[in-house]
Amino acid sequence: MNSATAGPLVWIIDDDQSMRWVLEKTLSNNGYQVAVYESGSVALTRFKRASPDDRPQLIITDVRMPGINGFELLKQIKNIAAQIPIIVMTAYADLDTTVQAYQEGAFEYLPKPFDIDDALKLVARACASSDNADSESTEMMSELEDWQSPLCCWAKQQLSRGETDILKHATKVFEKTLLDCALEATRGRKQDAARLLGWGRNTLTRKLKELG
Repeated sequence: MNSATAGPLVWIIDDDQSMRWVLEKTLSNNGYQVAVYESGSVALTRFKRASPDDRPQLIITDVRMPGINGFELLKQIKNIAAQIPIIVMTAYADLDTTVQAYQEGAFEYLPKPFDIDDALKLVARACASSDNADSESTEMMSELEDWQSPLCCWAKQQLSRGETDILKHATKVFEKTLLDCALEATRGRKQDAARLLGWGRNTLTRKLKELG
């Protein structure tokens, strides 16, 4: 159990030893308690065995790891303790991954490499959100409504890498998301879904084939 004067407990989960070391050192030097794990499987086992008082106030996890990846870890932990904020980080950012992180309930998406000062600010914000259930709920709603956040995050990283075909890919993902939502809202009725989107049925059928 954390002492009354100890800082928030943060778990870092990453198979990259150097990344674990950097984050552990930085957070420890800024008053946080830190536990590090090299795999999602080990962290999940430890989490399931921990009492509510011994659980972290924040989890930072990589996406690509052997065994349980970051998204699977995110889903399983959210099923146990939905209020714990989870920051997802990866060096392999694309729009699909960014959107998935938010859809799965991530507090924030952190693309590698990141500025350590920005990471500290994000950690502080995430820990503050876990101190108050109402605050956490408001934060989640704000992120769900702010659909531009994951898009901006992805676009900035792609631009920094010199990618030139960003708009074409983003448009495809956005159209597929709209299609999926319209079909879900109409329980798969294509005519009604097309009407919701302002399309004719033939347009919707063509889009389904194009987008897969």
